[in-house]
Amino acid sequence: MSNALEDHVGTVNIGGRTITNLRFADDIDGIAGEENELSRLVNQLDRASTKFGMEISEEKTKLMTNEHGSITTNISVHGQNLQMVQQFKYLVAIISDQGSKPEVLARAAQTLTALSN
Repeated sequence: MSNALEDHVGTVNIGGRTITNLRFADDIDGIAGEENELSRLVNQLDRASTKFGMEISEEKTKLMTNEHGSITTNISVHGQNLQMVQQFKYLVAIISDQGSKPEVLARAAQTLTALSN
């Protein structure tokens, strides 16, 4: 999987570094600047998975954009279009199309719960 991700040339630049993915254990989050770039990344991961007898779950694989409004994509795995979401949880952080506001609210709620017990 590392080879499939390392071969991907990304366009998202943060702090002078090109970011193409977040990885931990069996969680992989692809990051792309454009739909066709993300589609290529998904296809690369699918081919690499197949080589090792693994399969990308189209039920668990989601898409998110930071563009506001109604966005549609045609990115698919095994002929199934992937679902667009407004947020997802990665490890203990909530990644949202609204920026960090949901994450701040979630952490504040966790702190209040911990202090109440």
